[in-house]
Amino acid sequence: MGRPNLTVLTQTRALRLALEGRRATGLYVRRGGRETLLRARLQVIVSLGTFGSPQLLLLSGIGPEDELRAHGIAPRHILPGVGANLQDHLDYTISFASPRPDVVGLNPRGLLRLAKAGLRWRKTGEGLFASPMAEGGAFLRSTPDQPRPDLQVHFVIGIVDDHLRKLHLADGWSAHVCALRPQARGRVGLTSADPLAPPRIDPAFLSDPRDLATLMQGARMLETILAAPPLAPWRGRRLYPQDGSDAALEADIRARADTIYHPAGTCRMGQDDLAVTDPALRVRGLDGLRVVDASVMPTLIGGNTNAPTIMIAERAAALIGTAHRRPPAALR
Repeated sequence: MGRPNLTVLTQTRALRLALEGRRATGLYVRRGGRETLLRARLQVIVSLGTFGSPQLLLLSGIGPEDELRAHGIAPRHILPGVGANLQDHLDYTISFASPRPDVVGLNPRGLLRLAKAGLRWRKTGEGLFASPMAEGGAFLRSTPDQPRPDLQVHFVIGIVDDHLRKLHLADGWSAHVCALRPQARGRVGLTSADPLAPPRIDPAFLSDPRDLATLMQGARMLETILAAPPLAPWRGRRLYPQDGSDAALEADIRARADTIYHPAGTCRMGQDDLAVTDPALRVRGLDGLRVVDASVMPTLIGGNTNAPTIMIAERAAALIGTAHRRPPAALR
């Protein structure tokens, strides 16, 4: 915060980009109940994430013409790919109650164990509170002919149901499986021209039947792992038991599978007509505007998105530094 070239504004909401012809010149924000224009000397970097970045572009008149006009926004720069190509990892969870107490439980005895574990962690830095909770994981091929893993599994030492919105009193544990390379493509759009309104998010999960087939195969593989003899002492009743049929498994996946928070692709880079950004992360057809976040990924990577997004940012920093060693003639 002590750097002379950094200012952080809190309680501030981005409204839309300022454009002069084909150049981004700043950002309109709402701060303290007032609209303010922040001017950019060289360029604007948009880093609002896979949902927020396309929303800001659309609010600024950058995107598919029909989407813009449907919300009364004057088109400033037609880019049909803005908001398209949304991809995410769909996650399916299998959970068991456990007859053993060496897992996490949100019951009186479990909470007492957590309290003791918290005291131990404060004293020694060891014990349950030093656990990452997701203590095991693996990458699997759904079929032997897959050239690379297309499934990821996680093992968690507690019951995770509906992102912990559904709490269970039993001690227990969970295992997750997600399909890493989805074929489905969703979209981010606008619900309103109001910048304070949330974006419209349609992940289109399971809209491609290949994704369902992969996730069902992953679930069967995970069931085999969880039925292994070494887990028998911890394996109690299964939450959401099924009759073992494919129809029951499909119904359970459709009812409970959900995002594992890896959205990407809505401002994808490329050189075709539907690409939003070029390989240098610049918004195609405009000057002084880059997008730097997971939305630029053309396809979803086969794993967690945190580290690759940091790599995108580091690459962007190098590109920006190179470009600004000699400012354009109009700015010198």
